[in-house]
Amino acid sequence: MATLSTHNFWLLFEPEHEKAVAMKFRLIEIFRAMMECGTVTAAAHSLKISQPAMTKQLTQLQSELDLVLFEQRGGRLVPTAEARALIGSMDRAWRSVIELKEVARDVRDMRRGRLTVVASPSFAQTLMADFVTQFSRESSKVTIALHAQSSPRVIDWTADGQADVGISMILAPRPGVHVEPLGSLVGVCALPVGHALAANKVIRAEDLHGQRFISLAEIDDARSRVEAAFDGQAIERDIALTTPQSAVALALVTHGAGVAVIDEATATMADLTRVAIRPFLPTVSFEVYMYHPANRVPSQLHERFVRKFRTWFKGRRAIARATITTSLSQISASRADSARARGK
Repeated sequence: MATLSTHNFWLLFEPEHEKAVAMKFRLIEIFRAMMECGTVTAAAHSLKISQPAMTKQLTQLQSELDLVLFEQRGGRLVPTAEARALIGSMDRAWRSVIELKEVARDVRDMRRGRLTVVASPSFAQTLMADFVTQFSRESSKVTIALHAQSSPRVIDWTADGQADVGISMILAPRPGVHVEPLGSLVGVCALPVGHALAANKVIRAEDLHGQRFISLAEIDDARSRVEAAFDGQAIERDIALTTPQSAVALALVTHGAGVAVIDEATATMADLTRVAIRPFLPTVSFEVYMYHPANRVPSQLHERFVRKFRTWFKGRRAIARATITTSLSQISASRADSARARGK
């Protein structure tokens, strides 16, 4: 047979070769077992095959490579110099195939991959930041890129294929995207705990007449929905500050800058020792939509992410309701404290 040729070794993996890749991997296992165990009997035992099967596959391997890998000496098969030179390449190939199998299994089981998610700033900082953190903990080999963009840009990114998932509060069907409604979030009023209106169980639009008000900037539908609650009424608010992000509006309330009407999901981030959350009337609804690229077959990972987010979103709304209930309970506690103080 010919002398060592690494080219011959890599022929085992040429796609046009007649044998299946699985068989080639098996031949590498045969060779490694023989080199590690030293005898046909021990190698066959380690692979749980018979000695004749082991001998047959060793012969096949040598024929495939056109190399003499073992010589008979004193009743034993001894590796040749060519075999010793080849073991390094064999080990690398074996590890590569093992890694490929692991990657394929992870992809199949949706444990590995990459997703790009884009959301309007308020959602990116609140809802999506929370959900992506939880999802990432469950899928440690998945890389998620989370971006914050204005609502129109969210749709552009998704239509252009720059994002796998887009979350926005505007409904703008267009070519290149598939849109699905996720549900609505109710607007609530956030006030500093010491604010006079915090004693109310419900805040009405007219209650905010003359109040320092933190308004949402006009980058999507959020501001127009809030402003609609004041339309047609002689209500003059002191628009002290504006911000495009509900999370920032909440932070400003926390620092006593004024009051704000924000979505209930953002309200779940409130420090209830510093911020009072109250139902707001008339009802303000923030519709939430999920966008997907229309011209792309979604991966199993993408489908799993979306499925889990739908469920999580519903649960988050329930948490928001609980936040309001907890905040309202502070009114009763405060009144009870006042009554006890008066009784002393």
